[in-house]
Amino acid sequence: MMYRKRPRTRIEIYADIMLSLDRMGNCDRLSRLAMMVGVPYDRLIRYLNELKSLGLIRWDSSSVYLSKKGMELLVNSRGARDELVLALTGLIQGSIKTIT
Repeated sequence: MMYRKRPRTRIEIYADIMLSLDRMGNCDRLSRLAMMVGVPYDRLIRYLNELKSLGLIRWDSSSVYLSKKGMELLVNSRGARDELVLALTGLIQGSIKTIT
């Protein structure tokens, strides 16, 4: 029986985007970021909009990069993907509670 890898959750993809942006410094080619993260371009755009609305990235006409809040989250999780996923989960659940 072959082991099948489970699909990544949306929050895991957020973490992968943030880690990729951290490695790149900033990104002026979204197609390259989409390839690094392993998501289709149109889905990357949706995820970037969601990360921007959470205040974790800055996105202007020329590039995408981590915001101060995004950098702090990354530093606090020591750049470890699993810890970043937990921090993002807490942040997103907290923002959902404040909306409702």
